[in-house]
Amino acid sequence: MLALTRYKNNRSWNRWVLSFYWVLSALVLILAESIHLISGGLKEWSRSYIFPPQYFMTAASLISALLIAEAFIRYLKSYFDYVLIIIGYVFAMVIMLGFGKNIDGLYVSLDVPIIVSLFYLSRRRLWFSVLLTLGSLFLFLMVSDSIRAQINHYDLIALLGMIIGTAIIGVGILKRGTELRQSLERAVSSEIEAFIDSVSTQSASKYDHLTSLYNHITYQEYLTALTEQHAAYDMPLQLAALDIDNFKSINDRFGHHVGDTILQETALMLKSSISSEDIAARYGGEEFVLLLTGKTMEESCRLLERIRERLASTEFPQLAGQRVTISIGLAEYSEELGKSALFKLADGYLYDAKRAGKNRVVSPLQRGGSSG
Repeated sequence: MLALTRYKNNRSWNRWVLSFYWVLSALVLILAESIHLISGGLKEWSRSYIFPPQYFMTAASLISALLIAEAFIRYLKSYFDYVLIIIGYVFAMVIMLGFGKNIDGLYVSLDVPIIVSLFYLSRRRLWFSVLLTLGSLFLFLMVSDSIRAQINHYDLIALLGMIIGTAIIGVGILKRGTELRQSLERAVSSEIEAFIDSVSTQSASKYDHLTSLYNHITYQEYLTALTEQHAAYDMPLQLAALDIDNFKSINDRFGHHVGDTILQETALMLKSSISSEDIAARYGGEEFVLLLTGKTMEESCRLLERIRERLASTEFPQLAGQRVTISIGLAEYSEELGKSALFKLADGYLYDAKRAGKNRVVSPLQRGGSSG
């Protein structure tokens, strides 16, 4: 099953949430001013109290927090969603401290960080927002006279009920979201498997006669189909280029029939090591390719390391104790890169592995490679 959540990009949501904060800040300031003017009437206008107390301090605090967030969004990528949840709580407290003396019920703004956490479809972020809100609320109740003045015992009970109720609703939303995501994953997986089944029923010309792997033509067909899957579903796709080390010397020393046996055993090992959603093909000679789907680069690297180690530890009686090793280059597909450049990139990493001493995996994550 394709784990779509592993590669979902939160950066667009971070941008959306930050824009939401800007709009919400503007609305709060406009509403606070409108309520102040309407409630004061002509009497307040005649005294020139155009803005409510603490208006500019509150506005400056909100804008400063959002400007800081704008500066950090480009540099703090891994945990910026947590920063935005914290800003949501700061947002609520600034509003309560700034306008709470004049406007009742502003404690409902404490729901903002919890609601924002739901955008990320993550229980971890939901519970983080709930614990942050509850913990910080009780801390402010102990140290801030202004907050205590706004929240009496009945308000506190209602506020706790609101926070807990929102959290329970959030859990239900996340559960439903998980069901929908799993349904989408099954649909994507079924489509890929259906395509694989349709290709597997075609003529034997699709296969390499020696290794029974897909041949070069079939590999190209799969590559085209999987790049379309990538474009439609943002499915991760990597290409691994594999080459048996010192294969010519094996042929020269032990004969081509032994070399054919090595190719067949290597092909069997590749087929047994990958999932049904991956593709193994013989590219030509002693070189193979793997199309890996639905995995992060880290997971694909670990898979290739297991293949490399498994082959290096396999004994071939025909070789009189000589070990067989393999060098591997791994590259990740993107629409900007294209299919042709993808193979050139993977092949370049393969030759980096050869130059670095062979028997290793080289990828953008480990340019120096790793060897046994």
